[in-house]
Amino acid sequence: MTQVEAKKKRKLFILATLGLLIPIFILSMAFFAAKSDAETKKEYDKLRLEQEAKVELRKQEQRKNEQAKLLEDTQNQS
Repeated sequence: MTQVEAKKKRKLFILATLGLLIPIFILSMAFFAAKSDAETKKEYDKLRLEQEAKVELRKQEQRKNEQAKLLEDTQNQS
């Protein structure tokens, strides 16, 4: 084998290796991104549910306070 043939084979080997590694890298990055998105979505859903529960509790407390105030006002007027 001459040096020119050896260089051509080396370049071909490098290009073939890159041709295989680049798609594998892209697919693995896409997989990890999707996995991370799923975990983040779970966390956000959990936080949203907690916040909705807090808001509902606050609304219930506000209604109780309004009812107590109305009851007190009606008793004071009597």
